[in-house]
Amino acid sequence: MAFKLLATPQVMLDVCARTFTNFCRNHLGFYAQQHHQSTKSDSIESSSGPARTHPTLLDTKPVTYGPRVAHKDKFICKGGVDAVKLLDVSRRGLYSTAKEMGGNVLLEEQWDCKICHPRFHKHDRFKVTIHYSAQVARSPRPDAQKPIEAAAAKGVKGLMTVLDRQPEC
Repeated sequence: MAFKLLATPQVMLDVCARTFTNFCRNHLGFYAQQHHQSTKSDSIESSSGPARTHPTLLDTKPVTYGPRVAHKDKFICKGGVDAVKLLDVSRRGLYSTAKEMGGNVLLEEQWDCKICHPRFHKHDRFKVTIHYSAQVARSPRPDAQKPIEAAAAKGVKGLMTVLDRQPEC
């Protein structure tokens, strides 16, 4: 009687390593280190695409144009990632910088977001980096007060708790 392999040797090795790790964690109380290769699936990236202005400000001509400013935020989240809320927080930081410079609207906005998954699934902490940039301007119309192209933001399902925020300008 000949046996037929149903899986490749690499898959079988991965299953054995995972089983051994679970055994060590559950019965011996320690973690066996696994060889971890970084792959593209270890992070989720999304962006607004090219720089755009909110539709509410398209038909109005700003009184004064200012410089293009950028803002970077790093968040540590637990349980999940609501990227739209984090984008809103980053945009508010950028808007406060614009107000300090004498502007009252943001034009030609652009953002990108990167969510890094935890190394082990037991630690459900995510590192989120958001780069947000826009041109500062002064206009008779009020600012839209929401991120451009927020629907393009990808997140991680779950109840998000922000553990840490490190804003950088």
